[in-house]
Amino acid sequence: MKSATKFKIINWHYFWNETIDLRPIVFLTGRNASGKSTLLDGLLVILLGDTSGRFFNKAAMDKSNRTLKGYLKGELGDTEDGGFRYLREGRFSSYLAVEFFDDVNQEYFTMGCVFDIFDDGSEEHRFFILNDKIPDNEFILNKTPMSYKQLLEYFKQEYPNKYTFLDSNKAYQEA
Repeated sequence: MKSATKFKIINWHYFWNETIDLRPIVFLTGRNASGKSTLLDGLLVILLGDTSGRFFNKAAMDKSNRTLKGYLKGELGDTEDGGFRYLREGRFSSYLAVEFFDDVNQEYFTMGCVFDIFDDGSEEHRFFILNDKIPDNEFILNKTPMSYKQLLEYFKQEYPNKYTFLDSNKAYQEA
């Protein structure tokens, strides 16, 4: 059986850098707007390999207007001129990663996604599979989340032949 052991979140809505231990059992409780749905939406991105946002905050049914961009940039609300206010602007990277343990093969593996957000507001993401635990540096280099290119170089150096980057959501889902 494969069981989730950790969930790593970096720059996902109000979460800057959190690691959640998922063993043995985790219950999410809290007041409204405390981040329960935000965490579940992040988990679903990794488990479903879907960045479209069509499943975000399903508990709100049709009333939810959460978006991938809003989660990545940390949407705070509307501005007076009809725009949005965000926690994060400019160039940055975000991560969602879930570490698993396979008790049949006695091995850890990590499934994740690195998001690079650029100055113009555009976003690129890459799903990855690492045949090991979440790295000790937890995707941080010099106190800053690694970009995709930095992560690729890090994996080449530290985890040769133990990682795969997928070029699309569909390729990740198939893997």
